[in-house]
Amino acid sequence: MGRRHYKLLQELGRGSAGVIHLALDVRDERLVALKHLSREAVHRHHNAVARFRREVRILSRLRHPNLVEIVACGRSGGRPYFAMEYVDGKNLNDVVAAQTLTLRQSLEIARKLAEALDYIHEHGIVHRDVKPSNILIDRRFEPLLADFGLAHDKSEVDLGLTASGTAVGTLRYCSPEQCAGDSYKVDGRADLYGLGVVLCVMITRRFPKCPESMQDLRGRFDREYRRLMTRMLVPEDVIRICRKTMRYEAKKRYASARELARELARALERLSSGSRLARSA
Repeated sequence: MGRRHYKLLQELGRGSAGVIHLALDVRDERLVALKHLSREAVHRHHNAVARFRREVRILSRLRHPNLVEIVACGRSGGRPYFAMEYVDGKNLNDVVAAQTLTLRQSLEIARKLAEALDYIHEHGIVHRDVKPSNILIDRRFEPLLADFGLAHDKSEVDLGLTASGTAVGTLRYCSPEQCAGDSYKVDGRADLYGLGVVLCVMITRRFPKCPESMQDLRGRFDREYRRLMTRMLVPEDVIRICRKTMRYEAKKRYASARELARELARALERLSSGSRLARSA
């Protein structure tokens, strides 16, 4: 299927290698988000096509209500592309900037994302770039995790797409083990770290500082967020969850995204119980 089936309407985003357009699928008469490699990326980045194909393979295996879904793929003009469902909404960066998120909404978004991460981890995938700009919030206020361009598929042998000692991801949200290099060896607990930072951002509306050294990552939650959350009267159990997800040592974080999702669900239940008690009093 060639890209002639799609009419490009406007550019939605651009990265170091990929470009995303809002497009009309003229055959099925629906809007899609069409991602393709730029010509410059094909010529300048020798791994760009291999990374792109890996993203297509990964997305083709995944179906979850809180993941952006791939609907088609192909080649046009010698360059690969794929079409995803178009999410009519905003990315989480913009939602946080609007300063309208409640604590309950923040916890619920994090819980659903933790369930989505549990799903991809069960399929042997580590996202490696969990951050607000890769999280879309649709008009139903459902979060959808997007952009698997840096994802690692554990079922594949190391393809040499990431040089040893190279950090993969966005430093503000990267786990310490990603920052240290050998990112293809990290497991799902690296994604939990990223989600923990995202949860802190949603609750406090303060974006994280960019670490300049590995030492900056030690005690990071206590240094950047704990005092602010205490002043905001965030419940202690929520503070504990945030702190645990951002522990420097992966073994001291939650063992799985499923465990984190359950903790977030319990925090939501306690929040509801507290609200009911306050109303009855």
